[in-house]
Amino acid sequence: MDVESLKIAAELMLFGMGGVFLVLFLLYLISKLLLKIFPAK
Repeated sequence: MDVESLKIAAELMLFGMGGVFLVLFLLYLISKLLLKIFPAK
């Protein structure tokens, strides 16, 4: 098992998970903004 490839894999996983949570957070913020602009009746 190569330690360098393990480091690269961990870094890629970190960026991937960070990207997923960033997109989820942006969707949350956009939905909150849309609810403020167009409130439910």
